[in-house]
Amino acid sequence: MPRQNDASVQRDGRRPVAILACTLAIQAVSTAGALAFAVLAPLIPGARTAEVGLFLAVVYGGAMISSALSSMLVGGLGAVRVSQAALALQAVGLALLTVEAPFAQHAAALLCGLGYGIITPASSHILARTTAQERMYTVFSLKQTGVPLGGLLAGAILPALAAWSSWRTALLFLAGTACIVALASDWLRAQLDEPAAPRATGAGQWHRPVMDVLQRAQLRTMAGISLLFSACQLSVSGYLMVFLLRDLQLSVARAVLVYAVVQGAGMVGRVAWGRVADRTRSPRGVLMLIGVLMAGSALGLAFTPAQPAMLVLCLLAALLGATAIGWNGVFLGELARLAPAGKVASVTGGTMFFTYIGVVTGPPAFGLLAEQSSLGVAYGALAVLPLMALLLLGSRASWRAA
Repeated sequence: MPRQNDASVQRDGRRPVAILACTLAIQAVSTAGALAFAVLAPLIPGARTAEVGLFLAVVYGGAMISSALSSMLVGGLGAVRVSQAALALQAVGLALLTVEAPFAQHAAALLCGLGYGIITPASSHILARTTAQERMYTVFSLKQTGVPLGGLLAGAILPALAAWSSWRTALLFLAGTACIVALASDWLRAQLDEPAAPRATGAGQWHRPVMDVLQRAQLRTMAGISLLFSACQLSVSGYLMVFLLRDLQLSVARAVLVYAVVQGAGMVGRVAWGRVADRTRSPRGVLMLIGVLMAGSALGLAFTPAQPAMLVLCLLAALLGATAIGWNGVFLGELARLAPAGKVASVTGGTMFFTYIGVVTGPPAFGLLAEQSSLGVAYGALAVLPLMALLLLGSRASWRAA
C-alpha cells in the first residue's frame, strides 16, 4: 500500500524542495569527505598508492558497521540529528588526517566511514516522510546525485586548495564545510526529529535491520541487487581511468574527458531513471532495463579497440555511467516503498550493509582478474553481475511477500 506523508510534516507545511536541498547537501559533503584522502593522496608527501586502497577499505568497512546501526541511531536520536552527528564524525576524521601520528590515518578512515554509512538510511527516513508517492523515485534519485556531485566537488576543489595553500588546508576546509552544513541543517532537526523520532531499540538489537532484510523475500532480492550493482559501480569508477590510459592508449586530456562523461552521465541517469520509474510506476522494470544496458555497455567497453573513435567511446561511456552509476535512486525509492511503516531507515540500513559488501569485495576481485588477464577481460566479466541481478529481478519467488 502506498504510504502517505507524515501528518505532522503536512501540518507544519514542510517545504519539500528545501528538505531535498538539505539532504542533497549532506550527501554531497559526506561523499566528498569519504573520498578526500583518495583525491589528495598524490599531493601528500610520502603517501603511497597502496594506502588509498587500504583507506577506502576501512572507510567502507566503517560504513557497513554504521549502516547496520542506523535504525537504532535514527530511532533514538532522530534522522536529522544522526545526519549532523555523521558530518561531525567526518569533520573530526578529516582533521585527524592532518596529524602525523601512528594509526591516525586508520582512525580517520574509520571515522569517515562511520559517518558516511549513516547518511543514506537517515536521509531515506526523512524523504519517505516528506515526499509524495507520485514523486518518490524522482526525489530519491535527485538526492542520490549527491554521490557523484560530492566526487566531482572533491576532485575540483580540494586539489586547487592544496595547490593554493596546502593539502592540510584543503582537508580542514572540507572539515569546516561539514560543520557548516551540519549547523545549517538545524532548522530541519527542529521540525522533524522532535515529533516523529521513535524510541530507541536496545543496543543488543544492532543486527535487527540485517535480519529484517534477510527474513523478507522482496528485501533479500533488493539486497542482492544492490550488492551486484555496487560491485559494478565501484569497479567502473575505480579502474576506468587506468583502462583508458593503458589499454585504450588515450591521451590524458581525452581520458579525463571520457571519465567526466561517465560521471556526468551517472548524475543525469540518476534523475532520469527516477523520473521514468515515477511515470511508468514500474521500478522493477526500470531496474531490469538498467541491468540489461549495464551488461551491454560493459561488454562494449571490453571489446573497444585501442585508440577508438571518441564519439563512439563517449556514447558507450555515457551509457555505462548512466547505468552503473545511475541505478541508486530508483533502488532507494523502491526500498522506501517496500519497507513496513516506520521502518524505512531500518530497511535501508540493513540493505546498505549488503551494498557495502559489494563495494568492499567487488573492486579487489576485479583488480585481481585484471592482473591475471587484462582490464578488457575484467570489464567483459563484469557484465555477468548485472545479468545475475536480472535473474533475481525476474524470479517470481523472490518477489512474493514473505
